Amino acid sequence: MIAKCLQNLANLVEFGRKEPYMEVVNPFILKNKERMVLFLDHLSNVREKPEPEEALSADPARDLATLHHICVTHLMELQQMSRSRPAVKKLVTVVEMLTKHKQRHIEMLR
Repeated sequence: MIAKCLQNLANLVEFGRKEPYMEVVNPFILKNKERMVLFLDHLSNVREKPEPEEALSADPARDLATLHHICVTHLMELQQMSRSRPAVKKLVTVVEMLTKHKQRHIEMLR
């Protein structure tokens, strides 16, 4: 029911004869139509060019480590995908190689 209400609000449409039991929600939809239009306008407002601070990462090493962690977490799925997609196969190879280097590095620190 909540999803139906939000969907109609997002579509800017009130409930009608088709669903008379939902007409009690129409005041809510009418009250929030303008807010929804503003929200959708804000959501769809895309700048031509991102601000410089948005374009550059503050810590690229951390970002790459996070990306590696995500790939390792989903490695089995990536390996399955790599059978039909050569680009994914390259990614799997790099992830496996980096994982081995990481393990060696951890062992050296012990």
